[in-house]
Amino acid sequence: MKLSFTLALVCTLGVAIAQSPPASRPGVPLTISVFAESISLPTFSHMQKGGLGLKIGTEFYYRNRPGSQTIQNVAAGYYHHPQVQSGWFVNTSVGYRKFVGGFFVDALVGGGALLLRPVAPSYTCDESTGTYRKASAAQFKFMPTLQTGIGYRLPNRALFFARYELFGEMPFRSVVLPHQAISAGTQLHLPK
Repeated sequence: MKLSFTLALVCTLGVAIAQSPPASRPGVPLTISVFAESISLPTFSHMQKGGLGLKIGTEFYYRNRPGSQTIQNVAAGYYHHPQVQSGWFVNTSVGYRKFVGGFFVDALVGGGALLLRPVAPSYTCDESTGTYRKASAAQFKFMPTLQTGIGYRLPNRALFFARYELFGEMPFRSVVLPHQAISAGTQLHLPK
Protein backbone atom coordinates (compact mmCIF):
# COMPACT_ATOMS: atom_id res chain seq x y z
CA MET A 1 0.00 0.00 0.00
CA LYS A 2 2.81 2.42 0.94
CA LEU A 3 4.66 1.60 -2.30
CA SER A 4 1.53 2.24 -4.38
CA PHE A 5 0.93 5.59 -2.67
CA THR A 6 4.57 6.65 -3.10
CA LEU A 7 4.62 5.61 -6.79
CA ALA A 8 1.40 7.56 -7.41
CA LEU A 9 2.89 10.62 -5.69
CA VAL A 10 6.11 10.50 -7.75
CA CYS A 11 4.19 10.01 -11.02
CA THR A 12 1.76 12.85 -10.20
CA LEU A 13 4.65 15.19 -9.41
CA GLY A 14 6.41 14.18 -12.63
CA VAL A 15 3.32 14.70 -14.80
CA ALA A 16 2.57 18.09 -13.20
CA ILE A 17 6.09 19.39 -13.80
CA ALA A 18 6.35 17.68 -17.21
CA GLN A 19 3.38 19.67 -18.48
CA SER A 20 5.09 23.01 -17.91
CA PRO A 21 6.37 24.65 -21.11
CA PRO A 22 9.80 23.42 -22.23
CA ALA A 23 12.77 25.63 -21.40
CA SER A 24 14.93 26.91 -24.22
CA ARG A 25 17.96 25.28 -22.58
CA PRO A 26 17.46 22.29 -20.30
CA GLY A 27 18.72 22.68 -16.78
CA VAL A 28 20.20 20.28 -14.29
CA PRO A 29 18.49 16.85 -14.31
CA LEU A 30 16.95 15.77 -11.00
CA THR A 31 16.09 12.07 -10.69
CA ILE A 32 13.71 10.80 -8.00
CA SER A 33 12.73 7.15 -7.64
CA VAL A 34 11.16 4.78 -5.15
CA PHE A 35 12.16 1.14 -5.00
CA ALA A 36 11.34 -2.22 -3.50
CA GLU A 37 14.45 -4.00 -2.20
CA SER A 38 15.20 -7.56 -1.11
CA ILE A 39 18.26 -9.41 0.11
CA SER A 40 18.44 -12.32 -2.31
CA LEU A 41 19.91 -13.71 -5.47
CA PRO A 42 18.30 -12.39 -8.68
CA THR A 43 14.81 -13.85 -8.44
CA PHE A 44 11.51 -12.01 -8.31
CA SER A 45 9.95 -14.41 -5.81
CA HIS A 46 11.62 -12.68 -2.83
CA MET A 47 10.73 -9.05 -3.72
CA GLN A 48 7.60 -9.01 -1.55
CA LYS A 49 9.69 -9.95 1.52
CA GLY A 50 12.00 -6.93 1.33
CA GLY A 51 11.86 -3.27 2.14
CA LEU A 52 11.18 0.09 0.54
CA GLY A 53 13.55 2.88 -0.37
CA LEU A 54 13.98 6.30 -1.95
CA LYS A 55 16.77 7.52 -4.25
CA ILE A 56 17.54 11.09 -5.38
CA GLY A 57 20.27 12.01 -7.83
CA THR A 58 21.43 13.69 -11.02
CA GLU A 59 23.10 12.80 -14.35
CA PHE A 60 26.05 14.03 -16.37
CA TYR A 61 26.34 13.42 -20.10
CA TYR A 62 29.58 12.40 -21.79
CA ARG A 63 27.73 12.15 -25.08
CA ASN A 64 24.21 13.48 -25.57
CA ARG A 65 22.81 12.83 -29.05
CA PRO A 66 19.15 12.63 -30.12
CA GLY A 67 19.24 8.81 -30.37
CA SER A 68 21.60 7.90 -27.52
CA GLN A 69 23.40 9.11 -24.41
CA THR A 70 26.53 8.03 -22.56
CA ILE A 71 25.79 8.97 -18.97
CA GLN A 72 27.09 9.01 -15.44
CA ASN A 73 24.67 9.33 -12.56
CA VAL A 74 25.29 10.22 -8.93
CA ALA A 75 22.66 9.34 -6.33
CA ALA A 76 22.02 9.22 -2.61
CA GLY A 77 19.33 7.14 -1.00
CA TYR A 78 17.87 5.23 1.89
CA TYR A 79 16.08 1.92 2.31
CA HIS A 80 14.56 0.09 5.25
CA HIS A 81 14.38 -3.69 5.24
CA PRO A 82 12.05 -4.65 8.13
CA GLN A 83 13.56 -6.87 10.82
CA VAL A 84 16.98 -6.86 9.05
CA GLN A 85 18.60 -3.47 8.46
CA SER A 86 18.39 0.12 7.28
CA GLY A 87 20.86 1.47 4.76
CA TRP A 88 22.01 4.91 3.63
CA PHE A 89 24.03 4.99 0.42
CA VAL A 90 25.85 7.21 -2.05
CA ASN A 91 26.78 5.75 -5.43
CA THR A 92 27.71 6.54 -9.00
CA SER A 93 27.20 4.55 -12.21
CA VAL A 94 28.31 4.90 -15.82
CA GLY A 95 26.21 3.61 -18.68
CA TYR A 96 24.52 3.91 -22.04
CA ARG A 97 20.96 4.89 -22.95
CA LYS A 98 19.45 4.15 -26.40
CA PHE A 99 16.31 5.95 -27.64
CA VAL A 100 13.75 4.67 -30.16
CA GLY A 101 11.35 7.57 -30.57
CA GLY A 102 10.44 8.59 -27.03
CA PHE A 103 11.14 5.12 -25.57
CA PHE A 104 14.53 4.10 -24.24
CA VAL A 105 16.51 1.28 -22.67
CA ASP A 106 19.61 1.76 -20.55
CA ALA A 107 22.28 -0.22 -18.72
CA LEU A 108 24.69 1.04 -16.05
CA VAL A 109 27.49 -0.31 -13.85
CA GLY A 110 29.02 1.39 -10.82
CA GLY A 111 29.73 1.39 -7.13
CA GLY A 112 29.38 3.35 -3.94
CA ALA A 113 29.40 3.43 -0.17
CA LEU A 114 26.73 1.87 2.02
CA LEU A 115 26.16 2.69 5.70
CA LEU A 116 24.14 -0.06 7.40
CA ARG A 117 22.37 -0.16 10.75
CA PRO A 118 21.33 -3.75 11.46
CA VAL A 119 18.15 -4.23 13.50
CA ALA A 120 19.68 -7.06 15.56
CA PRO A 121 23.12 -6.75 17.15
CA SER A 122 25.96 -8.26 15.15
CA TYR A 123 29.19 -9.79 16.38
CA THR A 124 32.76 -10.11 15.11
CA CYS A 125 35.20 -12.90 15.83
CA ASP A 126 38.54 -12.06 17.42
CA GLU A 127 40.74 -14.49 15.51
CA SER A 128 43.54 -14.49 18.11
CA THR A 129 41.30 -15.65 20.97
CA GLY A 130 38.39 -17.20 19.06
CA THR A 131 35.87 -15.15 21.06
CA TYR A 132 33.09 -13.01 19.71
CA ARG A 133 32.51 -9.38 20.61
CA LYS A 134 29.67 -7.04 19.77
CA ALA A 135 30.27 -5.10 16.53
CA SER A 136 29.59 -1.42 15.97
CA ALA A 137 25.93 -0.50 15.42
CA ALA A 138 26.87 1.19 12.11
CA GLN A 139 28.77 -0.68 9.40
CA PHE A 140 30.39 0.78 6.26
CA LYS A 141 30.36 -1.44 3.17
CA PHE A 142 31.32 -1.16 -0.51
CA MET A 143 28.27 -1.27 -2.80
CA PRO A 144 28.86 -2.60 -6.38
CA THR A 145 25.85 -1.99 -8.67
CA LEU A 146 24.49 -3.25 -11.98
CA GLN A 147 21.29 -1.73 -13.44
CA THR A 148 19.09 -2.01 -16.49
CA GLY A 149 15.94 -0.06 -17.26
CA ILE A 150 13.26 1.05 -19.67
CA GLY A 151 11.40 4.32 -19.93
CA TYR A 152 9.88 7.12 -21.93
CA ARG A 153 11.07 10.69 -22.61
CA LEU A 154 8.44 13.39 -23.07
CA PRO A 155 8.98 16.18 -25.62
CA ASN A 156 10.11 18.58 -22.86
CA ARG A 157 12.87 16.08 -21.88
CA ALA A 158 11.23 14.79 -18.66
CA LEU A 159 11.73 11.02 -18.26
CA PHE A 160 9.67 8.28 -16.65
CA PHE A 161 11.44 4.99 -16.04
CA ALA A 162 11.39 1.56 -14.40
CA ARG A 163 14.69 -0.07 -13.49
CA TYR A 164 15.95 -3.40 -12.16
CA GLU A 165 19.10 -3.19 -10.06
CA LEU A 166 21.47 -5.69 -8.48
CA PHE A 167 23.73 -4.38 -5.75
CA GLY A 168 26.04 -5.95 -3.26
CA GLU A 169 27.14 -5.50 0.31
CA MET A 170 30.90 -6.10 0.59
CA PRO A 171 32.53 -7.53 2.54
CA PHE A 172 29.96 -9.89 3.97
CA ARG A 173 32.03 -12.53 5.65
CA SER A 174 34.42 -13.17 2.74
CA VAL A 175 31.92 -12.75 -0.12
CA VAL A 176 29.20 -10.40 -1.38
CA LEU A 177 25.69 -10.32 0.09
CA PRO A 178 23.41 -9.81 -2.96
CA HIS A 179 20.49 -7.38 -2.98
CA GLN A 180 18.03 -6.62 -5.76
CA ALA A 181 15.71 -3.67 -6.30
CA ILE A 182 12.92 -2.70 -8.67
CA SER A 183 12.44 1.04 -8.97
CA ALA A 184 10.08 3.49 -10.66
CA GLY A 185 10.79 7.16 -10.99
CA THR A 186 11.02 10.34 -12.94
CA GLN A 187 13.72 12.70 -14.11
CA LEU A 188 13.01 16.41 -14.42
CA HIS A 189 15.24 19.22 -15.66
CA LEU A 190 15.49 22.05 -13.13
CA PRO A 191 15.99 25.51 -14.62
CA LYS A 192 19.54 26.86 -14.59
